[in-house]
Amino acid sequence: MWIAPQAHAADAFRVIRFPVDGVASFVDSFNDGSAPGRVHHGIDIMASKMTPVVAAVDGRVRWYTASEQSYGWMVVLEDDAGYAYHYIHLNNDTPGTDDGRGGRRTAIAPEIRPGASVTQGQVIGWVGDSGNAESTLPHLHFEIHVPSGSAMNPYRSLLAAERQGLFRIADVQSAVTSIDVDKQLSSTSGGAVFCVAGSLIRSTTNAAMYYCGADGKRYVFPNQKVYASWYTNFAAVQKMTDLEMAMIPMGGNVTYKPGMRLVKIATDPKVYAVDRGGTLRWVTSSAVAAKLYGAQWAKRVEDIPDTFFVNYRVGESVTAAG
Repeated sequence: MWIAPQAHAADAFRVIRFPVDGVASFVDSFNDGSAPGRVHHGIDIMASKMTPVVAAVDGRVRWYTASEQSYGWMVVLEDDAGYAYHYIHLNNDTPGTDDGRGGRRTAIAPEIRPGASVTQGQVIGWVGDSGNAESTLPHLHFEIHVPSGSAMNPYRSLLAAERQGLFRIADVQSAVTSIDVDKQLSSTSGGAVFCVAGSLIRSTTNAAMYYCGADGKRYVFPNQKVYASWYTNFAAVQKMTDLEMAMIPMGGNVTYKPGMRLVKIATDPKVYAVDRGGTLRWVTSSAVAAKLYGAQWAKRVEDIPDTFFVNYRVGESVTAAG
């Protein structure tokens, strides 16, 4: 039978993956009185039932409940340093109900067995309200225990993990004021410059649109959709001859303006948010996408041709919306 050890006083910190893979919220409830004579040795992460719960670290399964206990379905993971991660109140309902009859198959992933290896981000179960959480909203009770067995406050670790997977549209958009800023272009000295930095240009015989960077090079818009993410019209576009255009060296392609669109490619089912510097961040669930871009988020998804995917790089996943 599992018994919670005494709380660890030190303000410890662990680098982890956020343990709920979807829209979630939490406050620092560590050491709150949860019931008469009992102290809350973890953090309650509020989320919808059946939201995936994932391994916070690489490690192994130290223990799990083979049947539902008074505190609910539970899994304990352990990392190589001996820290233990407790997941409590995993789902006990048939999906879409509150019948308490879901059993192990809706609480804990089938591959989770004592001694089994897990990788960070691997699904180990699902959010629920099992055990003594039946009278509360669905949530994951998450604890971290130091190697000696004492419980430490996981709040700082969770906060850092959430921010790693956080995407705030307003912050991203306000930080990128121009293509120069997005590409981190700076002016060069000593060389001839044949276009005005920050201007939009095209030749008189070709419809291709370019941005003149601060480095004196021209950056092409791959298509009108990319252009429209940066500019609303063509009023500022300057025309020049083919000879004048040829004197301006190519710098590369313009990528979608950060925060403006969701994108995908034909050979990848994942939907990505565009972050600074052409960074694509996988939006891990439709719930997060809806929180970012509204219920009609799917209408904001643009396709990137495979040939232009090389202009982007894949960054960390988006697991929470700011």
